[in-house]
Parts: sequence; C-alpha cells; structure tokens
Amino acid sequence: MSRYDYQFDPDDDSTPARICRLVGADRRVLELGCAAGAMSTVLARHYRCRVVGLEADPDAVAQARGLGVDARVADLDSPHWADGLDAAAFDTVLAADVLEHLRDPLACLRRVRVLLGEGGRLVVSVPNIAHSGVLAALLCDAFPYRDTGLLDRTHVHFFTRSSLAHMLARAGFAIDTVQTVDTGPHHPEFSAYWDALPDALRQRLAGNPAGRAYQVIVRASACAPAAGLAEAEAEAEAETPPPPQRDWLRALAADLDAAAALPAAQARAEAALAERDQALAQLEAMRRSRSWRWTAFLRRR
Repeated sequence: MSRYDYQFDPDDDSTPARICRLVGADRRVLELGCAAGAMSTVLARHYRCRVVGLEADPDAVAQARGLGVDARVADLDSPHWADGLDAAAFDTVLAADVLEHLRDPLACLRRVRVLLGEGGRLVVSVPNIAHSGVLAALLCDAFPYRDTGLLDRTHVHFFTRSSLAHMLARAGFAIDTVQTVDTGPHHPEFSAYWDALPDALRQRLAGNPAGRAYQVIVRASACAPAAGLAEAEAEAEAETPPPPQRDWLRALAADLDAAAALPAAQARAEAALAERDQALAQLEAMRRSRSWRWTAFLRRR
C-alpha cells in the first residue's frame, strides 16, 4: 500500500477537502501525482469531474485503477510525460504536494500550461519551508529529513509563498486564490528543536507572520507568461517582505541589537559595582584609622 494512500471527508476542513473545493465541480481534471487515487475519487464521485491521474508508482496506479480512476504511469521528471495527452484537453490541472518532488518543476508547469484550455486553472499545494518549526531546527544547527512532512527526504525543491508565485508566473499562470494551512509556529515535527530554543527567541519566532503556515495552496489561471511574470515581479517588489513581515523583522533586529549590547552593559554594571565596593572598602578602612577616631570630637560639633 502506498504511504500516500488515505481517505478524507470532502465536506471537512482537511487539506485534501479544501483542495478539491478549489478544483470545483464538473471539470475535466488532470491530477499530477494522483498516488492511490484518494482525491481523484472524491473529484469524480462527489464533484462529478472527469479525472485522469498520472503517477510514477505502478503499485499506486493499480490501487487507483481499482477505485475506478483513469490512472496512468508517468514520470513527471521525464520530458515526455505529457505525450498522449491532447493540448487544451483539461479545464483544471491539480498538483497537490507534487512540485517539491520534481527536479524541474518549472518545466513541468510549462507543459501543464499547454494542456489547459481557455480559462483553464491550476490548483497547487506545496509545503512551506518558511515555517517557524524549520527555522527552529536551523537555529539548532539541524535540517532533519524524515519519511513524511515538511522535510520529506524525497523533496528536492523547497517553496515559500513568494517563490511559488514567481515560478507560477514564469510558467504562465496568474494566482487568483491563496490559502494556507496554518498549524501555528509549533508543530510536532519540530518539537524537540522548538523546545530547545531560549524562551525569548521562541516567543519572537511565534510572532513570525510567514512562519505559521505549514502548507500553501493556490489556484491560478492560465495567462501569457510575460504578463504573468511582470505581475508577479511587481507584486514581489511591493510585498516582499509585506508590511507585517517587515515589522516582525525590525522587531527581531531590535532584539538582536539588544542582545548584542547586553554584554557591554553588563560589563559596565560590573565595573560600577567594583568601583562602589572599592570606595566602601576605603571608607571602612578610613573609619577604622586612628586619625578618624582622634578627630571624632570635631565631627560631633
């Protein structure tokens, strides 16, 4: 059984359910990386879509076919993966947690653009490498690959919301919808690293606007690549980093400046205390001297 085999309720708020709602009903859908057919099945049965699924794992394809999915073996890293598929044959192409596994996701998306008809749409989800759990691991000098999750060992590309938008624009897509799957900054995948951080740093990371999303989900429409790229670059110039991110970075910089200044402040404080202790010792020695005692009657006048 494929490790990507799962079931979900199309009416709940899970990531697959949200993705399927973005695809919509009565669409001609090409699902890239359909695995064992979980989403293809929901799209066909619940949303009345006509679905073709492509998957590199022959065993997963067999499972999907057992569910009635028109699943086909295809290697999305091959330049020939789209052979046999007609241009403009689909209304929607779905790539859910797929692009991060490809050696050249941009080349794949450019082929997708040809397969979409007029008004065609692309629905994509990717893990967010800017999640604060990843930052916590990096601050602990770690980048822990695992069998699943944000740092799945089969991931060969990493995306943030901004870098995904740039790639889509270069491929000829304009984003019309962005959703995030927010887990907050703390996630069990990174608990050990999160708990190892000093409290002050953990609190500051918890306020990172870009660090709450575990996944980014977008829907994009086919457009002219040049226009899409210009739009994405204009958006990036205006919003990278966006105001909340800039505010957070400034606050983090202030924290770091304060932390850097702390040793010098502590040294000054310790020097002042040493001077005080020396002065008190000199005063006490003076009070114990004979001259101090002999002149006591003068100080009482």
